[in-house]
Amino acid sequence: MRSKFLAALALFSLVSGAASASTMNISYYTVPNADPGTGTDFGPCCSSPGQATLPNIALGASLGPNGLPISIGGLNPVVAVDAFGQIQWWTTFQSSSVISLPYSDTSVYSPGGTGSNNITTYQTAILSGLVLGSGADAKLTVTGDDDVLVYLNGLYVGGTPGVHGASTAVVDLGTLTSGTDYSLKIFYADRARTDAVLGIPSLDGATVSSVPEPSTWAMMILGFFGVGFVAYRRQGQGLRLV
Repeated sequence: MRSKFLAALALFSLVSGAASASTMNISYYTVPNADPGTGTDFGPCCSSPGQATLPNIALGASLGPNGLPISIGGLNPVVAVDAFGQIQWWTTFQSSSVISLPYSDTSVYSPGGTGSNNITTYQTAILSGLVLGSGADAKLTVTGDDDVLVYLNGLYVGGTPGVHGASTAVVDLGTLTSGTDYSLKIFYADRARTDAVLGIPSLDGATVSSVPEPSTWAMMILGFFGVGFVAYRRQGQGLRLV
């Protein structure tokens, strides 16, 4: 009985840790630095013709087939987007981790948001989590230098698109049904060499939790098997004693 209890307790702790509130997954990507004359959307400063481009995304627009934002014009069509119009700023993966909210990083430089400048590469990131509705109007506050694009259940709901200094926006997520989970994705891109800021000061009217990684799910499944195996052994021992 004691072994069964310990196994169940360990599994409960694992599940609780995986679903911890006020956390989000963050995956870092990188975009190579390039001569602004090549027409990329990244450059040394905000007056560069290419890097000053603004994604054209309508409220309610959905993510593309590969789960990336779609821009209808506004960006360099050769460098920045694929055949579906998906923005290609989040394709070269670096690393991932879990962050706690409220979150603030005023130097989001490569590699993995730990560097000191973006002279050689520019840092981009995707944040993801599950928002649990409370029946109230949920509002997410984001700060970005530069682009911050927020998607709820795969639909664009707002942000701070474009190349600019640190800007803050309050994104209305709507009235979220109590007890229902909603997928939240935040796409970030630092596109100018000066400054790199990303922040999530608050989420009101709801809570958000990180999504367990595949390895965590595997450990949870093994834990369930372990609990079942302990129960089976105990039952078998009881039958032999009769």
